Amino acid sequence: MSGSSQQALAAELATLGYVDLFMRADTEHQDRLWNRPNGSLELEALAVGPGVPWEARFLAAEVLFRKQAGFPRKDQRDTLAPAYVEALRNASMANPWGLPGELDGSAGQHLVSLGEGAAVELAGLLDDARRLPYWGSQEATWGNSFAFRVKDFAAFFLSVIRGQPYLLHTDPDARDADIRKLARSPP
Repeated sequence: MSGSSQQALAAELATLGYVDLFMRADTEHQDRLWNRPNGSLELEALAVGPGVPWEARFLAAEVLFRKQAGFPRKDQRDTLAPAYVEALRNASMANPWGLPGELDGSAGQHLVSLGEGAAVELAGLLDDARRLPYWGSQEATWGNSFAFRVKDFAAFFLSVIRGQPYLLHTDPDARDADIRKLARSPP
């Protein structure tokens, strides 16, 4: 894949963004990207290739998770982990990540599937107190009542990867106490 072709695909993914690619009723944009000549190869090169910005890597990987059985290969997981953690760090909405305590968001499921490489990266988010709101109606009302922060998501995903129990507290101070314990626990 040529550099200009890769830049064009990265720009197209960034222009579409997560909402248009994955939160619409249809999969038109995903299908178009996938079905173009060499679409799967171009998306994979973008997702795991060197020197690609995190947003393009993350969005390309999300398409591949949905369209390519067996993605990512074991040898690609550590390469993807930083892009997923940056996507969580820079997220503007919580919906793709699910609800802490429930592994029900596709981006959260994909992040956890990356394994220990993601755990190392997630540890860097355990002090990120930025609120991450839900969009929508019923899920948003319930999810927003917890005032989840980036560190709540990071702690939940890290607990799942490490096989450690996770107790969802309604009180942010109680969640913070558990996050501090998790940060001190050995990998």
